[in-house]
Amino acid sequence: MLIVPLFTPATAEVSAEIEIALDPAQIFPSVASFVNRNLWDPWVASDSTTGVKIDPKPGYVGSTYAWDGEKLGTGRMEVVSVAENESITSSLWFGDVDTPSVIDWKFEPVNGGTRAVWSFSQETRYPIGRLGMIFGKIFLKQSFETGLANLKQYLESMPQSLSSLGTITIATQNSMEAMVANGAGTMETIGEQLGNLYGTIMMEVGKQQLQVVGAPFVHYLDYDETTGHSNYVAGIPVLAPGENSGEVYSISYAEMEIVRAMHTGPYEEFSNSYDLMDQYIQSNSLEITGEGFEHYLTDPGTEPDPAKWQTLIAFPLLSDNL
Repeated sequence: MLIVPLFTPATAEVSAEIEIALDPAQIFPSVASFVNRNLWDPWVASDSTTGVKIDPKPGYVGSTYAWDGEKLGTGRMEVVSVAENESITSSLWFGDVDTPSVIDWKFEPVNGGTRAVWSFSQETRYPIGRLGMIFGKIFLKQSFETGLANLKQYLESMPQSLSSLGTITIATQNSMEAMVANGAGTMETIGEQLGNLYGTIMMEVGKQQLQVVGAPFVHYLDYDETTGHSNYVAGIPVLAPGENSGEVYSISYAEMEIVRAMHTGPYEEFSNSYDLMDQYIQSNSLEITGEGFEHYLTDPGTEPDPAKWQTLIAFPLLSDNL
């Protein structure tokens, strides 16, 4: 018992990998935020008494995942650094230990998907710590392989989409001048309406010789969950205030605090991104005004591939959050 640990490394390391038939951007947010991790976690599945608390944070760093079970005991993970869609490093505490272990994730694009590598490292003490990890590494390896298989099945069984959502952050939306026109309808009819409204607005912008300084946007004023109906404002940012003319009028937006994220993909898949942002808002106990913005950063006329369209989604925050 004293001799064998002398020939084992002071740092115990375990890793496992798997290929998932999805892009890194479709895997990274779920792993980095811990959202729904309890659905594929290999240890939680082994103890039905385990309760889980998930607390995602802006930019993922600081996101935590804690558990407490009769057999599993207590523990906590916290994200300490990320490289978006590439890597995640977390600290892992079992029970009341002072020094955490290190958990690393790597995501590497491969033909048809992503190679996901899940790694663990822990400093061990001589002799009991090193001796224990000789056997513990076998168990961890098996658990990692089970967890990766669960993650693969969970992610690949979800409806496939062409869209992804970037990092959700809290930020300041700058003040802006805009020429706008009012609209109303459901998600099924708004798309066609916007084309007509933007055409009308641009004609007026041209007549008044105003300088366009940003991407077209929609400012949703409300949303009826029962009917799917919204009242909204379609707008185009301009350098200086214009004059009201017919249905087109000038508006000044004040600086505001928002929660935002970049949706990349078709407009028809906005609901996926809205669901993720709603989960984030609720998990972080944020209060929003009930309004929303979509800034269309990609012109479909010059970029024919919907999978490359970028839209910045933003929700204004109530002042109580600040």
